[in-house]
Amino acid sequence: MENEILTMKSKTNLSCSICDKCCIYRGDIRLTPINILEISKFLKIDIKEFLEKYTQSLKPEEPEIVLKGIGKEKRCILNDEKTYKCKINKVKPIQCVMFPLMPINVEKDLFINMKTCPIKSDKKTSVNKWLNGNNKIYNRNKKIYIKWIQFIEEIQPIWNNLSKEKQELIKKIIFEEYNIKENYEKQIIENLKKAREIIYKK
Repeated sequence: MENEILTMKSKTNLSCSICDKCCIYRGDIRLTPINILEISKFLKIDIKEFLEKYTQSLKPEEPEIVLKGIGKEKRCILNDEKTYKCKINKVKPIQCVMFPLMPINVEKDLFINMKTCPIKSDKKTSVNKWLNGNNKIYNRNKKIYIKWIQFIEEIQPIWNNLSKEKQELIKKIIFEEYNIKENYEKQIIENLKKAREIIYKK
């Protein structure tokens, strides 16, 4: 059925042949603070270095940031161009985890299979298995991902009305001011609160 709404229990044609189609012509893989923390720790570099080396602003959708797309193909900077494998598979962004599923409602776990991955058999995979696999990234990060999306949807309409000074301070708070050794979710929630206080301060 075309555009069938899928739940976590649904089974659909999903498989990965490591074809790299999801990793080229990018520059649109959005990062949340939980991604920044997890990936920085996984790469064993500090947050500032990760942001400078691997990310860029998503214009005109600031303050969102994305993984860089490099070369003529705009290949994701964290995709191995020889093996086509993701260099951060264990901590990859939730956008990558979901592909080729398009979220309709993350809170209710509703998706559509965009069918953009080559399928070599009729074997069907459950949505839950696809999203969580061995690393359980979706389940682990879903709660904070939703809070982040709510925050972005709230502030983007007023972002350009903020002074440059406020914008830079907010970006520093929401993307940089974390301790990689402390509880990620607690820090992110606190930093989103701080950002809102700056945004709405009279």
